[in-house]
Amino acid sequence: MKLIRFGQAAKEKPGILLEDGTRLDVSSFGVDYDENFFANGGLNALREWMRSERVPAPQVSRSERLGPPICRPSKIVCVGLNFRDHAAETKAQPPAEPVIFFKSTTAIVGPNDDLVIPKGAEKVDWEVELAVVIGKKANYINKDAALEFVAGYMLHNDYSERGFQMDRGGQWVKGKSADTFAPFGPFLATIEEIPCSDQLGMWLTVNGVYRQKSTTAQMIFDVPTLVSYVSQFMTLLPGDVISTGTPAGVGLGMKPAQYLQPGDVVELGIDRLGESRQRVVAWKAQEGLAHTQAIVA
Repeated sequence: MKLIRFGQAAKEKPGILLEDGTRLDVSSFGVDYDENFFANGGLNALREWMRSERVPAPQVSRSERLGPPICRPSKIVCVGLNFRDHAAETKAQPPAEPVIFFKSTTAIVGPNDDLVIPKGAEKVDWEVELAVVIGKKANYINKDAALEFVAGYMLHNDYSERGFQMDRGGQWVKGKSADTFAPFGPFLATIEEIPCSDQLGMWLTVNGVYRQKSTTAQMIFDVPTLVSYVSQFMTLLPGDVISTGTPAGVGLGMKPAQYLQPGDVVELGIDRLGESRQRVVAWKAQEGLAHTQAIVA
């Protein structure tokens, strides 16, 4: 099953993507894809509802905006330097244990929403990643049982502002958490759709030029290892996200380094998890108002 959410930002409704590309509105099911949904058997209940519903769920137009496939989770845990090729390009030793850090949940947007360069940013970088969605409460779990706690997978572009991340001291979270820095989707593929996550091709282009092209086989720590590892240090709640790291080809690793500019277009995909597209726009404060807006430079 592939879960989608659609509609205006902050007003999304739950839906399902069928194999033929048809989008169905399942809002009459009555529950959005949040912590409560995953914690209380929502996936199985939704499957049963789809089988038994006498009135077919209405179709959703292909022109309708897609939002993030899940409601805001309690946390996004990211993994750094988890691909052998990426560690090599940054001249870093492969870590003995997973490097973990947080990304703010306010960074979450839809898969095709604009990427807004933050105020004062000069080094915005891209990172195609496989995101794991937790299906039930997990703490101190064994690696052998880890996949029992996984609801499914999503495509994620773990955007980073390298200046904030590396040049200004402190923790990486500063460079990872700007608004729009976590486009999820286009859908969440439940775990039965992807029974094996260690051979998935992944790619990313900037303005049509390939920058990243690799596979999850390059992971240093696989999905079961990561889920088990993170659960040793914190309780993972249903709907939480673990983003599993990026392969070689980031802007930071280029000679010279290259970063995103307003007007750039980033496209990315992972096998069986679809594709997404973000247009890069500049941040600008709207004069006389407290809120901000994104503009195309």
